[in-house]
Formats: sequence, structure tokens, C-alpha cells
Amino acid sequence: MKNYLMNEIKNMRVQGRNVPGGVCADGSVQLFWAGSALELCVKAREVWAEISSDYDFHEIWLAVEVNGYQIARFAAPKEPSLICLAHNLDPEKENTISILKDTQPMPGDNKHSLKISSVSLDDNGVFVAPKPHSCKIEFIGDSITSGEGLAGKPDEMDWITQWFCGSKTYAVQTAKMLDADWMSISESGWGICWGWDGDVNSRIPLYYKQVCGVLGGDAQKASGTCNVLDFEGGSDYVVLNLGSNDNLGFKVHDDGKGIEGVAGIALVSEVKRFLGEIRQNNPRAKIIWTWGMLSLDIVPALISKGVEEYKSESGDKAVYTLELESIDALEKCDEDKGSRGHPGPITHKKAAQRIVDFIRGLN
Repeated sequence: MKNYLMNEIKNMRVQGRNVPGGVCADGSVQLFWAGSALELCVKAREVWAEISSDYDFHEIWLAVEVNGYQIARFAAPKEPSLICLAHNLDPEKENTISILKDTQPMPGDNKHSLKISSVSLDDNGVFVAPKPHSCKIEFIGDSITSGEGLAGKPDEMDWITQWFCGSKTYAVQTAKMLDADWMSISESGWGICWGWDGDVNSRIPLYYKQVCGVLGGDAQKASGTCNVLDFEGGSDYVVLNLGSNDNLGFKVHDDGKGIEGVAGIALVSEVKRFLGEIRQNNPRAKIIWTWGMLSLDIVPALISKGVEEYKSESGDKAVYTLELESIDALEKCDEDKGSRGHPGPITHKKAAQRIVDFIRGLN
């Protein structure tokens, strides 16, 4: 076996928000957000990686894919461990090996980290250049985009990380179907203006310009989490699936006037401001604001109002809204459903297809 440090591997691809080049100051590739991934294209019989993690309470789960199909899922070890990613492959065939982070970053956990320190191939194995993808897409969301509920029985309600599958979401499926590079930012319970409980600090826009600013411990900062993100010219498409938690927390801020009151005005205003920020960093992108995988009663009208006012005031016409099918309409049996009352596999699959069809219709 030959061992390669991460900065020795020229032909690798890091999907997700990260430091430039994907290699942190300590020489490791760290995966920060749910659904982020390290992709390696190899001609090799065996592929191993040294992986480690750290956390206070919530262990970090990851998935391994070979040529886009999952072949393993497990909690990352705390101690650096050499883990087999693939064995007995045809060494004459190019195979894409991917390590995907299933767990979202955990705010307040100053130890939270997932590191890949090296990759080993059999003596005759080689890395080959991955084929370029056809476009770039960014996802902005909450627990749905983090993959909460995509593992476990429908009646599982414990808030634990093994029920998160960031590798199985509509976002990752959409990116694969579009042959796209992707990145995402999402936190369970967070929103546009406030979280599910009305907490105004649980807002995704606060951290949009950083690599992964929700992780603010000293060691995390040293790895680049609070650095300004290099958008590298921006994405071709930006998909927002954000607002479910604002819907839940609306009553905390409602002054009794509903969507015409203070809370409604605040939401519309922040939708407009955030769209401007997204456009600033993604000048060529078609921006699509989606909702509906969970049924909502208040926020869709406010998002739509914000989008239309933003387009009118800015002259930016490349912004769209798209309603997705809900769990109520789609999930009829346990195999369809997710745990913790969240969308299950069929709802994510339908959402991905609807987004892909919509994007293709724009071109």
C-alpha cells in the first residue's frame, strides 16, 4: 500500500463550502456541512482513508459511495483510523470513491470536526483526474436540506445524529441529476428571520458569507470555519428551501396583525435583503426559492411577496419560486416516510425531480 497525504493528491474534488483547495492548515480535508463530500477518481484495487472526528456529544456520521451508489454508512471514529473504502476493484477501471458527511455542523460544539488526513491505494493504484461537471449549484436550507429524518423508523423521535442522512437529500440527488458541483448551508431548526422557537440568532443568513461560521471554537476557526467564503465566481443555480421554521416561530413575533403585522413585514424585508446578498455573490445564477415538502400556512405568501418586490425594485428577473409536493400528499406507507416527522425518501426524490425539471425548463 502507498499512503498519500491530502496535499499530495492533485486529482481530488471537494464538494461543499470549504477553504480554497479543500486542504486545511493542518493538512487534512475537513468536511463541514451536511452533504459535503470528498471525491476521488482512481484506478486501484484498494482504497483506504485515515479518518477521525471529534465532538462533545453528537457523533458524526458519514457515508461512502462508489460511482454514486452508497456502499457503507457509519459513525466516524474519534481516533485516527485507517478505514477501507473499497476492496477488490478492477484496477483497469476508473472508479469514483466519495466520502460524504451525513451530519450537519453542531453550533455550540467547539470540538465538532470530521477530518480525512490521508488516502492509501494499493502499490499499483493511481489517482486520475475527475471529469469536470457541467454546472455548479448551491443549496440553502434547514433540517430538510440537512437530511434530518432520512434514516430510522417513522416513529423514531429522538434528536440524534444517526437519523440525519445529508448524503440522501433532495439537494445531493438534484446535483447528481444535473451533473453539478454543489455546496450547501443548512441547519436544523433555523430559518430566514428566526428559528422554529422564534430565536432570532437561528438565522442562516447570518453565516452565509462564511465557510462554516456556526463552528466558532478556537480549533475550528484555525481550520478556516469563520473565514470569508470564496464563492469562486458564484454558482449557476441557487436553490433555497428555507422558511419552514419561520412558519413555526411566526407566532412568537406576531403582533396580532398576521402577515400584515411586524413579523410579516420583517420576513418580507429579509427575503429581499438576502436575495440581494445571494445575487452579489452569484452574479450569473438563476435563484429558485422553494417550499412545500412540509405543509406551511403563513410563510409562502410572504416569501412570494418578498421575491416579487425584490424583482421589481432591483430589476433582477432571474429569481423564481417553486412549490414542492408535501409529505401529506406523497407518503402513504412506512417505506415512504422519514423519522422525526420529517420528509422521507419519496418526498426528497420527488423534490429533486421537480427542481431538475424546473431548472431544465429555464434553459
